[in-house]
Amino acid sequence: MNQSPLNQAQFEQQFGLKIRHKLNLGNAALNATTADRLFQARQQALSRHTATIGELSLAGLSRHFFSRGEDLWRPAAAAMALIAFLVCGDYIMSVQRAADLEEVDSALLADDLPINAYLDRGFDTWLNSSGQR
Repeated sequence: MNQSPLNQAQFEQQFGLKIRHKLNLGNAALNATTADRLFQARQQALSRHTATIGELSLAGLSRHFFSRGEDLWRPAAAAMALIAFLVCGDYIMSVQRAADLEEVDSALLADDLPINAYLDRGFDTWLNSSGQR
């Protein structure tokens, strides 16, 4: 039975009214002793029932937010996870690139060649030709 929420609410309200009517008809047919015993049992059950209306608890608060905002929380959580993944990936890549540059700089500084040799255009050509061999 696929009904829209509005039709479902109307159905439940009509169903509740029909049940109330049937119970009232049955209640009228009861004798006074049985009706009094039912009333006493109801009063006793109500006295044992602890009402929690008006109390605020963290569990109820989280249930309220997650049940009402579930359609909003899931896409937002997915977007936040994607952003966190991208930021972490970018950070790891930048750290790796910095480590690579540090290694190259350390090798250049530890070498015996003067800085002017690295600035010479012929040296760059020689490096490319020796790298291909």
